[in-house]
Amino acid sequence: MDQVTEITRRGGVATVKMLSGEVLKIPSAVYLERRLRVGEKTDPEAYRLFIRQRGYPHALEMAVKYLALRERSEKEVSGRLRRACYDEATIARVMETLSLHDLVSDGRFAGEWVESRAKKYGRGRIAQELRRKGVGEEEAQQALEELPEEEEYTRARDQAMKMKRKFQNDPQKITRALVRRGYGWQMARRAAEEAVRSAAPGAGW
Repeated sequence: MDQVTEITRRGGVATVKMLSGEVLKIPSAVYLERRLRVGEKTDPEAYRLFIRQRGYPHALEMAVKYLALRERSEKEVSGRLRRACYDEATIARVMETLSLHDLVSDGRFAGEWVESRAKKYGRGRIAQELRRKGVGEEEAQQALEELPEEEEYTRARDQAMKMKRKFQNDPQKITRALVRRGYGWQMARRAAEEAVRSAAPGAGW
């Protein structure tokens, strides 16, 4: 047995410090089922077993609520559960359930992400973002293929038009700014030149 010396709750996690120096990180939803008190004696291993036994329904509920806000990648969902201090076995079980019921899909997430981000960024930037979100190469590529090149160019040109004043109609600066937004060099240069020509016919590089 051990003795509770300190309890803090923050960010959906209860942190319980024991006299022995051991620390329990408990998801708040699970902790509320069996609260501990400072000075109380408890068996840390028995409490960990309780967390594992009761963690699944709470973790599943958290994941479903998280997904209700918008589409998420599998990495985002599992990361959210990990930050809430659910154990890996519970997280794996939740992810399996979500996939079984088609509540989480990297392919679907990638499609929505591309549609949203393509309004402002090129496919290079979007591909990097999808990788950071944990989306696999195949799902990312399939989603990016749904973005027609001409549509991407039109948006690059629109961005270039908005940049003309800021960069004083300098096509090189506009091009570099577009490249930083993820547009390919050739597309960025073409969009920049067209934007500059619209202000001063005959201008170019």
